[in-house]
Amino acid sequence: MPEGARWTPNGPAMARADTGGKRFRRLRARRAGSNPAVARLVLEIEALTEELGVLARLARTDPLTGLANRRGWDEQLARELARARRSGEALSVALLDLDDFKAFNDAHGHQAGDRLLLEAATAWNGQLRDVDILCRWGGDEFALLLPACPRTQADEVIARLQGATPRDQSCAAGVVGWDGREIAEDLLGRADRALFHAKGVHRPSLSLASGLSSQRQPFSSVQPGLAEFLAWEGGGPA
Repeated sequence: MPEGARWTPNGPAMARADTGGKRFRRLRARRAGSNPAVARLVLEIEALTEELGVLARLARTDPLTGLANRRGWDEQLARELARARRSGEALSVALLDLDDFKAFNDAHGHQAGDRLLLEAATAWNGQLRDVDILCRWGGDEFALLLPACPRTQADEVIARLQGATPRDQSCAAGVVGWDGREIAEDLLGRADRALFHAKGVHRPSLSLASGLSSQRQPFSSVQPGLAEFLAWEGGGPA
């Protein structure tokens, strides 16, 4: 996604003006020569290129919420990790899960469940910066990428999102700070373990994980309790 763009509930929104457009294409077509057939061919190629761009964006967008989907998330996470490696800036990632979403669906119907997902995406996006990336991870789970955001600040962001969850619903969240070396898979694995723990503590809940992720004991061997989990993942808030 270009600089200045962000994922919104209505798809990617561009902060800068489009330098193309129909007038630009017509001008290029005229400059292609006086041959009408050549001019038409240029216009058709330009239109096809634009259509392919739209299809590429749709392939990276969740159709219900307009957020990035897993494909879009993977691309953005790889890009932001590379940027963080170059700049040395902090980067935080969180996974969020609506509490008791199945029970909500059973009680109110799947259409109401879809509306809740859309409303949550809209409300949460309203709490984020333009550079932040909210993704629909799948089902009632969402992923959040916070560039240039230390873990302690990420905690505050997640607290705002939990407070903005619509329809008196709650959500659990697992938030982690990148350790400066781990690959995307390991970073997301820690976030997933943090979310798993958060959902087992209380609701709404926030489980924090930070520090190095290497040479840790398996999650199954950790005793219940937030203090033990934080100690395992690096000693609590950074």
